[in-house]
Amino acid sequence: MSVNPETAQARAPRLRLVASKPRLKKLLELTSINGELDTIWLRYGPNGISQSQVDPSYTMAVIARFSRAYFTEYSTDGEGEVKVPHSIYNVVSKYLKEVDNIELKVEGDVLALRGRDEVYEGSLLQVELPRIEVDIEERDYGFVPATGTVRAVYGVDSEEWYIKADEIKIHYGSTLKLTVDLEEGGTYTRGAKVLDRRDVAGSGTVAVDGKTFRSVVELFTGPIYLVITDAAVILSQRSSDYLVSFILALRESAE
Repeated sequence: MSVNPETAQARAPRLRLVASKPRLKKLLELTSINGELDTIWLRYGPNGISQSQVDPSYTMAVIARFSRAYFTEYSTDGEGEVKVPHSIYNVVSKYLKEVDNIELKVEGDVLALRGRDEVYEGSLLQVELPRIEVDIEERDYGFVPATGTVRAVYGVDSEEWYIKADEIKIHYGSTLKLTVDLEEGGTYTRGAKVLDRRDVAGSGTVAVDGKTFRSVVELFTGPIYLVITDAAVILSQRSSDYLVSFILALRESAE
């Protein structure tokens, strides 16, 4: 699957969807990486909504797909792209109150959100955003770059991986361990519970930015997949109606 999008059209095809408030909030949290992305770049078509977007610093990317079944109602008359501000999350959270379902519509260059009595309307953004320039493959444990080597795949409990640290070192192989630096000085290493183990090619250690890692993990509840490649750590979660993967760049040295 290629994730290089063509230039967005000035007027997007019509889109209408209805979703419960918690589901729409979750979609906006995941696709904005909990607010790390100021602008959310979504593509839609007959099968649902998808995203492939990198943050401006090129240190993290999100690849996501939400099927039609994710929404209570879903219809469109074509395939299109929209760029919307993350601030619509605040509209959903703070202004569309005491509603069970929220309607989202794209007509022309206007985005509209409707609650029970409240209506929000805003213009779609026309901005240039950084692009993911590699092809992405979908596997049963998530999205991964088509190039490169997958070193290890583990199913883990997301709650165990909510860690406050500047840097996290992950030691993979027949066992899975992590090391963090302590504020008091020194380091702390512990084993991690493995719920599922897939391909493990040898053993090694990789390091990721702790703040970035934590900002992703806090989006999840329940089991996730931890995927280690030669260039990234990937955190993924699949449900019956969505699949999302966050690709985190490795730090230079894990020694």
